[in-house]
Amino acid sequence: MAACATLALATSCLAAGPAPRPQPRLDEEFAAAARDLVRRARDEGLAALADVVAGWQLPAETDRQFAFAIPSRLEPPLAIEGPAARSIWDDFVAARRARAAGLYDLAVAAAAEHDRPPTREEQARPDPDRPPLPQRSCTVGRLLAATLRDDPEHERARAALGWVRRGDAWVWPEAAARLDRRSEHDPAYGWLPAGRLARYRAGERYDRGRWITAAEDAARAVTVDRGRRFDSDHWEILSAAPLEAAAALAARLEETYLVWVQVFGTFAVEPADLEKRVRGRGRIMPRDAFAAALCADRDQYDAELGRLEPLAPRTDGLYWAPTRTTWFFATPPGDAAAVIHHEATHQLFLESAPTGPRRQPLPAGERSGFWAIEAVACHMESIRPTPFGWTVGGRDAGRVPAARARLVEEGQHVPLAELTALGRRAFQAGDRLPAIYDEVAGLADFFMNGRGGRYREAFLEYLARVYAGIDEPDTLPRLCRQSAAELDAEYRRHLE
Repeated sequence: MAACATLALATSCLAAGPAPRPQPRLDEEFAAAARDLVRRARDEGLAALADVVAGWQLPAETDRQFAFAIPSRLEPPLAIEGPAARSIWDDFVAARRARAAGLYDLAVAAAAEHDRPPTREEQARPDPDRPPLPQRSCTVGRLLAATLRDDPEHERARAALGWVRRGDAWVWPEAAARLDRRSEHDPAYGWLPAGRLARYRAGERYDRGRWITAAEDAARAVTVDRGRRFDSDHWEILSAAPLEAAAALAARLEETYLVWVQVFGTFAVEPADLEKRVRGRGRIMPRDAFAAALCADRDQYDAELGRLEPLAPRTDGLYWAPTRTTWFFATPPGDAAAVIHHEATHQLFLESAPTGPRRQPLPAGERSGFWAIEAVACHMESIRPTPFGWTVGGRDAGRVPAARARLVEEGQHVPLAELTALGRRAFQAGDRLPAIYDEVAGLADFFMNGRGGRYREAFLEYLARVYAGIDEPDTLPRLCRQSAAELDAEYRRHLE
């Protein structure tokens, strides 16, 4: 968690009581408890359990963000046998829950920051590292995710991020609606109507009113519009590729969703509404499934999309906004995960964008600000798996090394004042597009992670305005309270 975003919260007071404990203190208290638990486990000869406890504390986020794999319930990662192991595990859970409670208090305080006037001391001695905007929406999202890593059963944090309880597990509201209809789920087959899962596992497949064998299904050639349907928690996939390929795509799309929720998920929420949600006065409703299409191969992809977009054959994946569908094909060259993360990010932003009277009739980025739409999609290409989930960003990840090479070694750079003024057509015109894609990836990493995340909130607010169609060329510098030239200079220092 960026120090500039969390330490400042220690000076805030909740209306209902004293200021929450700062995150460094929470971490110190947990570390002290963990050291004692590791000693006890090793004294009892429980080396595996000692390793679990010792490895739980993560390093500080510095030049990249963390996103966490959050289980549906709190369960031990190994067998807990015997009273000594049970006692140590219970104390480990208690220490995690104590820190989770403190992290949630910090999230509540952060959510209220948007409405807190600066103190006299803050006005007299402004912190140069304090984010320029008062809102802390990104910080709220990060704190809620960290709360749930320590305590996956924290009810208010679950509700604030959108999960609901079904039985002894926490699921997304879309999955809850399916469970309420008695649908059944298997990662290999997705969500199926009641009664079909057993037959799928037995080697049958359902196709438009009739049952066929899995071998017959795999052997048939199909078009996308008559393809195999695969339903994940958030996507409805029509696939001309085998069922296994659709399952792999669904898993990657859901991974993108979980990371996006933690990194960008608060972008469409007004700060006051986010505060209500964190305080337990609002909930997230199920939404319609996102649409995806999976072609059997490159030739089918080119033929299907060539009718819609002449440039499609030059792509390895595409989000087609007119029909709100992401398109992919099985076994693309290169990094397939990066392609899926990129295109699904376009879909998540556009279909989750703010609506209402502020929204302009032109598509997002059509008039100006288009670079930011591509920047965040390129930024999500930098997702890297870790034992605790994923990291996002970093100067050694995604396209950022290429951005550094173009800026520092080749001297290629489009000034921010020029980039922010470009609409879609101007951005995509000319032969410098590959270089610009690298640069906007570098800029996204700078605005999200540079200087400990100082400009993260401003960038998130800028994205909300771009997708609402109400941005101007000088919106981002104004939100950052820096000139475009000053931001260009900071960007260079970030990469150097």
